[in-house]
Amino acid sequence: MTIKRFNGTERRAYVRLEKSLSVRFKISGNPTGSTYTATTRNISQGGLCLEIDYEKESLVEALSTADQKIGIDINSLIPQRANTVTEMPHWISGRVDWARKSDQDRNLLQVGLEFENLTEEARKRIRDYLVDQFLGQYPQ
Repeated sequence: MTIKRFNGTERRAYVRLEKSLSVRFKISGNPTGSTYTATTRNISQGGLCLEIDYEKESLVEALSTADQKIGIDINSLIPQRANTVTEMPHWISGRVDWARKSDQDRNLLQVGLEFENLTEEARKRIRDYLVDQFLGQYPQ
């Protein structure tokens, strides 16, 4: 297993929202087409950090490869607005940028994903969610 180590240089282009969200994802090229569930550690306009139980060895192995393509169900990631009809999964693409064991919980693998080829609609939905969450942290 190849795990890309963090070299200490901050490369983030976007502010991260520390938020634990349940998200569904699938690994591109997986012949079974299996869908998995993980939890986010944080999310930004450019990507997110997933936390995955380290005991899922085959999943950890697949996600520990840099440049692995991942499909993320944006409908599971970004909660729907109250007046929105429930939609079928809408998959957006991400690429594994790095993977490492969690500093806080050694039973978790953290996987940094960079969003790729987002539609303007998906980009706006992520941006609007982040703005709502950040503004909600401050009393009016």
